[in-house]
Amino acid sequence: MKPLLKIQIGVETFGTAVFYDDKLVGELTGMETICYLLVTNKLKTCTISIPDPFTSNSSIDLRINKKKNSKIDLEFINGSPYISIEVFLEGFGLSLDEDTNYSSSDDINTINRYTEEYIKIQLENYLYKTSKELNSDISGFGKYALSKYLTWEEWIDSNWLENYKNAFFDVKVNVYVNSGYEFNKAP
Repeated sequence: MKPLLKIQIGVETFGTAVFYDDKLVGELTGMETICYLLVTNKLKTCTISIPDPFTSNSSIDLRINKKKNSKIDLEFINGSPYISIEVFLEGFGLSLDEDTNYSSSDDINTINRYTEEYIKIQLENYLYKTSKELNSDISGFGKYALSKYLTWEEWIDSNWLENYKNAFFDVKVNVYVNSGYEFNKAP
């Protein structure tokens, strides 16, 4: 599954086509594609806009880098997949608001919390969309489920893709947003 990239007069737009049994079942938005890349450890860097926690109707642009690979664990609870995902990111500010003190650890901690919550919500939306709406395990969680079965026959009998739509997700996001002078210093 490769993200599609279109370039239009200096503006990049992208998304991902989702297939099931060689049939197009849906498309992912740009943010959903970023979530796919986060979960599959293929994201290197991207730019996102989060709601500004200090100014309504405003946003903060952040360059996000993967700090280390996402941690994924899968268990079965009452026969349904329970998938835990923890992502580790680093952020650099690309836009600044004159009313925010970027040298203040309180303000930076607020930006961290908002960024973590924003990305967590986006990841949850992506995960439930792929499992419930698209019924397509494009993130490859089946490889984690496979290890829970003793024989190939048990794996085949489990009908993973049918059971994937019963999945529940626990998402944790860790973001370290650089503070002070470093906030506006993208790598």
